[in-house]
Amino acid sequence: MRVGLHAVGSLALAIAGAALTGCGEEPVSSEAQDRADAEAVAAVLAQQTPPPVELALQPITYDDIVENSAMEGAGCSFFPGGEEDPFAILANGVGFVKYEGSVQRLAADAGTSEGPFGTREQYDGREYSLSVKIDEARKEGESDKSWAAPATLMMADGYDREVAMSEGRVACGG
Repeated sequence: MRVGLHAVGSLALAIAGAALTGCGEEPVSSEAQDRADAEAVAAVLAQQTPPPVELALQPITYDDIVENSAMEGAGCSFFPGGEEDPFAILANGVGFVKYEGSVQRLAADAGTSEGPFGTREQYDGREYSLSVKIDEARKEGESDKSWAAPATLMMADGYDREVAMSEGRVACGG
């Protein structure tokens, strides 16, 4: 029996098509494949992401402020409950926090809401970001030059996970 080249080519294509569809299974849609790929990438990233490390903020002392004149001037200071020294100092364009014995300088995030005395709601650093939510509806001692209000401070790591949180008060002045 003699088989023509056309018939052999058709048979080869039929076998290849069956192999690609998984022996009779429907081919995977591009949408399903994209979803499976995204899940695989997320699983790899989750395995490579280190666990969050709790950050212990420390008071910024008078000596710290004397060493860095950028902390002086108009702005706001965050005081956690019962502390006499601030845990954060916020000014126009810059913020400061202290952890591991060192004062860290943070840049104001211009894309966030502007707060009192030129401050911003969020500040970004090399390793962490700082956000302060001020309850301005409960201001005390309101004047053009100074006031205080309840506030919440939160620090996040580079993966946007909370690593420190504190309730307290913000004192602002110019």
